[in-house]
Amino acid sequence: MKGIPALFALVLGAAVLAVVALKASASSHDITPIPAFSAAQLTSEPGNDWLTARGDIYNRQYSSLNSITKSNVAQLKIAWHTRVAIPTKGKPNFTGLSAEAEPVVYNGTMYMPDAKGNVFAFDAVTGERLWFYKPKFPKGFSAALPTSRGVVIGDGKVFMAQTDGSIVGLDQSTGRVAWRTKIGNFKLGYFFTSPPTYVNGTLVIGTSGGDFGARCKVVALDAKTGKVNWTFFVIPIGKEIGANSWPKKRAFLGGGAVWAPLAVDPALNLVYVGVGNPIPYNGNVRGKGQEFFTESVLALHLDTGKYAWHFQEVHHDIWDYDAAANPLILFDLNMKGTLRHAVASIGKTGWVYILDRATGKPILGINERKVPQSAAQHTWPTQPVPVGDTFASQCPNRKQWAKWKPPDGKKLTMGCIFTPYTTSHYTVFAPTALGGADWPPSSYSSKTGFLYICSKDSAGAWKALPKKQAGKLKPLGNFFQIEGLFQPPGSPGKLGVGKVVAMNMRDNRRVWSAAFSPGDICYSGILSTGGGLVFVGRNDRRFQAYDDTTGKLLWSSPKLLASIAAPPMSYTANGKQYVAVYAGGNGIASGFGTSKVKYGSDIYVFALPS
Repeated sequence: MKGIPALFALVLGAAVLAVVALKASASSHDITPIPAFSAAQLTSEPGNDWLTARGDIYNRQYSSLNSITKSNVAQLKIAWHTRVAIPTKGKPNFTGLSAEAEPVVYNGTMYMPDAKGNVFAFDAVTGERLWFYKPKFPKGFSAALPTSRGVVIGDGKVFMAQTDGSIVGLDQSTGRVAWRTKIGNFKLGYFFTSPPTYVNGTLVIGTSGGDFGARCKVVALDAKTGKVNWTFFVIPIGKEIGANSWPKKRAFLGGGAVWAPLAVDPALNLVYVGVGNPIPYNGNVRGKGQEFFTESVLALHLDTGKYAWHFQEVHHDIWDYDAAANPLILFDLNMKGTLRHAVASIGKTGWVYILDRATGKPILGINERKVPQSAAQHTWPTQPVPVGDTFASQCPNRKQWAKWKPPDGKKLTMGCIFTPYTTSHYTVFAPTALGGADWPPSSYSSKTGFLYICSKDSAGAWKALPKKQAGKLKPLGNFFQIEGLFQPPGSPGKLGVGKVVAMNMRDNRRVWSAAFSPGDICYSGILSTGGGLVFVGRNDRRFQAYDDTTGKLLWSSPKLLASIAAPPMSYTANGKQYVAVYAGGNGIASGFGTSKVKYGSDIYVFALPS
């Protein structure tokens, strides 16, 4: 299975059957039955297996494996590589797709989706494809937008949250559908991006689509049957908790997308949700209010879905500073002499918000600070500012913008974070909607107590649309995007600089930062390991490892066939440690960076030579 010749031999030699699942008849690989994992297994630091899309249900993106170390990582080689795609007679076209999936592995079998939502099982040692599942989407739906970021396993099944707003439970041995549940209508904006979280026989997940008009929600399903146990809408109405934070007469009811996998603390019986922005983006038609539970960390009771607590990171957001983008991370750490059970939210704002996960109260302190105001935008007078350092720039690079001429011919306003924009002219602020930290997951290492962030310095020039235009629906693939702002193409906002940043969670201070070249915005996510390494992918098609305490670059792979926009993971099989990453490119990374993005659909697995 090494290299392209072996890949084509596999594809051309496969029998193409008109079924949704294919079992490789010549395979000698035995698929070990997947158990109903215990809470202890799902909260332990991953070792031999990688059971969820972020390693564990704390979302730590950390592997305790330590066979690959700082001293030998330079010897890493490609162990196997194959194309993640359903066999086709013609040449597959991956251009424009966003390959963001992270594999899961249990006892030598790897499961993962491709950018189109097809699901695959591979032999984790050889790369042999064992089966695939091709979803049947509703009439009129295209799988090209958005994308799938992984699957989750448990109790003999592989669970896939599809981009058409449904969830399927697949038989782990064949890929055949055991059950399918429709959660939201894609015509109303609903879809899924990230996989559900599996714990105690339950799947919990939040819907995406808030930017397309959907009133987003969190649902819990029975993993055996797919039956919905409870539903919680993150945009409250009527007498629901938080409804009075909105105007009595609302222009819109949608918003609050949940982009990332949910974190769960079984001991507290709480599930943690990062909630996204209100719509439309600018506030001139939304009216006054803090607008709960947008831009909030929200804790719900796992058994019932009842509200436990919330903390809002951005009041009345007009900058698209999602609290939902980067997965929330749970960790336990001695802070100021006390063992704290924390939840960390890594914001587009460039701050890490560290909260007590039982109460939602800030652990190190988060202070309300006065910010610039706009009466037309109904901006909130203060915003929360965490104690500690930022991990991204919160003011634009003025030299980059000095020679740029706005298309309306008017004078440009230069601002920083929380600077409001208007309908009269363009305003520059930073970070922009990409952050800071966007969806690529961060990693927490219990070995160092550091949080490793796939970050970027970014800025944008925004101009609010007039009120009569701000609520218009604009076609976008299968959905309709609710307009509210305009950012011109060709502006210096495309010159974002990616970087890997290490933050000490004991004091929320920056430890080290490793910057990329301009235009390479860091869009893969992070893996840290017990071997003292931090792995990250690059738009320039390289896969790299850094020293977890110093940030020194220790290893770079040869250039792969495609750019890397998916998080790495690690596992063992037959006693050997492997590190895997999906390379396929990303439309957002292409549109907001100057580095040329190569598209594909390829899984690469690295190991030390035998």
